[in-house]
Amino acid sequence: MFDKQLKELTEGVNLRENLIYIKETLQGGNNTETLKSEKRYGISLFPGFLDNSDAKVRKNAVLIMGMLKEDGYGDIIAKRYMAETTFFVRSAYLTALKTYNYDKHLEMLKERRRELEAGSFDEADLKHAAAELKVLIALLDSGKKQVKHTFTDPKKAVQVILTTGADTREAVKEALTLNGIGELKQVFCGIMALTSKINKAAHIRIYKELLFPLNGMKSYDKAEIPAALAKGNLMELLEGMHRDSNGAFGFRLDVKEEDAAKLSAKIQAMSKGRLINSVSDYEIEIKLIAAKDGKYGLFLKLHTLGFERFKYRENYVAASLNPVRAAMAVWLVRNYLEEGANVLDPFCGVGTMLIERDKLVKAGQMYGVDTFGKAIEGARINTSNAGAHANYINRNYFDFEHSMLFDEIITDMPVLEYGAADEFYGRFLSYSEGLLKNQGIMIVYSSEKNLLRKHLRLNGNYKLLREFTMDSRSGAGVYVLIKGEK
Repeated sequence: MFDKQLKELTEGVNLRENLIYIKETLQGGNNTETLKSEKRYGISLFPGFLDNSDAKVRKNAVLIMGMLKEDGYGDIIAKRYMAETTFFVRSAYLTALKTYNYDKHLEMLKERRRELEAGSFDEADLKHAAAELKVLIALLDSGKKQVKHTFTDPKKAVQVILTTGADTREAVKEALTLNGIGELKQVFCGIMALTSKINKAAHIRIYKELLFPLNGMKSYDKAEIPAALAKGNLMELLEGMHRDSNGAFGFRLDVKEEDAAKLSAKIQAMSKGRLINSVSDYEIEIKLIAAKDGKYGLFLKLHTLGFERFKYRENYVAASLNPVRAAMAVWLVRNYLEEGANVLDPFCGVGTMLIERDKLVKAGQMYGVDTFGKAIEGARINTSNAGAHANYINRNYFDFEHSMLFDEIITDMPVLEYGAADEFYGRFLSYSEGLLKNQGIMIVYSSEKNLLRKHLRLNGNYKLLREFTMDSRSGAGVYVLIKGEK
């Protein structure tokens, strides 16, 4: 399998091509013994290429050495790593060293890590330094658990943004005010507060994301971002909001860019060891939000807050109502909700609307109906996770009957083609009359404002008390009806 390549390597012919072939064939670990059994194989062959003037020859040779696991190779790799002068090759030495015992070289590796974390590199070298540092950190921290940081409210007020749509900014502003959080300002993506009560703000249920603007909401060209993060207020914020602020923070860069990986590597390299790029085990996200001028605003999102608002929502289906929208719909109509009311959701899905309603104002008996069995199963689990109780029934709403008349019907209306929706809305209002008490309240989340109004006129047995626009672009809103008033 390797005879031709070994022959040419011993003759000094086509070194780069033959080394690449051997490296790629060995990847996966299934052919190392075959290589070692070849007559022309010798343990001194590949170390000899580490003196070659071609950096790519050295790189491929040392990666092969890492896969061969020969006695003595570990010391050779460590020694040559420190002698290597070409930046882009150095990470390959560390990758190869992973497969050997490198305990005797720990001090040397730690010193190199300190050099990289403290270093200042030209743009051409920065990505290679970042790649080397990433492998070096993994090498030194192998087997260690990453320090987990514990969030605490900061001692002095910081800027925080609760993001929301244009039509729901006032609702978020009101929720912040009711929670004793002042110094509010409307910004392009939501409501910004200057506060130290981060935990209290975070527990509000009706915002999309909680973000901390970095560097006073300045915007930057992409190339400026690593330096802006390194020299800005990111670490000051992180240290001021965590009890155990020592140790690196695992981070993820949230941006839709093809070169996000390279940008992440540069950010890590310039952070002097305080930020570690991590695909999954991250504590913070650095979000880049594009501005109209093509630059980017920088924002911090924390995953160290210690709770999840919608943790109960273990199950969902494709048509499930977004929990933030459900929470917002319930918040907007809160003045019409009665504590202890018996509540029915005719199209309950996975139970999100009922759960959010019960969290805001405690209900009495809750019933949910849906034709989709998988959604009903999910609703039962979600409701149990939320510490609530509801009776879920896998049935078509128009076949549902109950001896009890409900105080309240609350639902997210199904999305249908116009012709089907027209007939459906009329049938829904008519059928619901037999399940809702006189003077009972109906709360409908819908994107079909005109259809709803049409069938309210045709039905004549309901009065529209209030409507709240939630998204004017899609037409989504929440409507409060009362039965028995014309």
